[in-house]
Amino acid sequence: MRRLILSALLAMVAACPVSAEDRVEHGDWVSQFLDDKGEASTHDNGTAMFGMLCAERLCRYYYANGIDCDPGSNYPLMITTAVGAMAIDAICEPMKTANGDVKLFWIPESPKLNEALGQSETIGIAFPLTSGQFRTNLFSMNGYDEAIARMVEGLRERMGQEGAPSSEPEGGSEVPDNPGRT
Repeated sequence: MRRLILSALLAMVAACPVSAEDRVEHGDWVSQFLDDKGEASTHDNGTAMFGMLCAERLCRYYYANGIDCDPGSNYPLMITTAVGAMAIDAICEPMKTANGDVKLFWIPESPKLNEALGQSETIGIAFPLTSGQFRTNLFSMNGYDEAIARMVEGLRERMGQEGAPSSEPEGGSEVPDNPGRT
C-alpha cells in the first residue's frame, strides 16, 4: 500500500500538477511550477521522494517515505552527504493531493545543508522505526543544481523579485542565489 501511495505521489510530484511544458528533467531530478509554487525533486526507485518546495515566499526541503506520522510532531532523520552526516528534526505535515492525503516530513533548509547537498553525488536518509530498525533511502543528486536553479529562477521570473522566495522563520528560507557544487 505504501508503494502505491508513493507511486501516486511521484506521479503528481508533491501535489503540484502542472502542464507538461513546465516539467523539465535534470538528470535524476525534475523541476516544475504551478502558479506561484515551484518544486525540484528526485526519488528512490518509487519508494521515497526528496526535494524542495517553494510556496508563498518560503522554501523547504521535504522527504516522503510513506510512513504515517502525527501532524506537527518532530521526527529525527539522519542525512548522510559527501561532507558528513547531519542529524535533523523533520516536522510531519499532511498534504492534500488529487490522490488523497500524503504525509511529508519537512526538513529545515540551511546554508550548511545546501552546501552539503551541493557537494554530494548521492545522499542517504535514515528514518528510525518503532521496531528499532531504520528505513533508509538513497537519492541521486545528479541534476540537483540545475533543478534547484531552474526552480528558483523560474519563481523569480513568475513573481518578480519582490515576490520571490525570501528568508522566513519556521525552518524555511531563500535558496542560495548560486546553488551548486563548490
